[in-house]
Amino acid sequence: MRRVLKPGGRFILAFSNRYFPPKVVRVWADAHPFERTGLVIDYFLRAGGFANLASFSLAGLFRPEDDKYAAQTPWSDPVHAVWGDKA
Repeated sequence: MRRVLKPGGRFILAFSNRYFPPKVVRVWADAHPFERTGLVIDYFLRAGGFANLASFSLAGLFRPEDDKYAAQTPWSDPVHAVWGDKA
């Protein structure tokens, strides 16, 4: 993102808590869903060149009745977002 953004350009990275265990790093699988948001922020901090990093998480919403997974769990997948600006 740092390579393609203009200075001051904003990025928004949104993700859910769904993942495939064989395809993620161990720290992701071992972390609580809200810790994963912090991990993403940490990646941007370590990469450098970003400012005004922030996050938001939304959880606890009911699935619509017509959702094919509604019988398995009443809760929808949480959504997490991290955003910031290129310094």
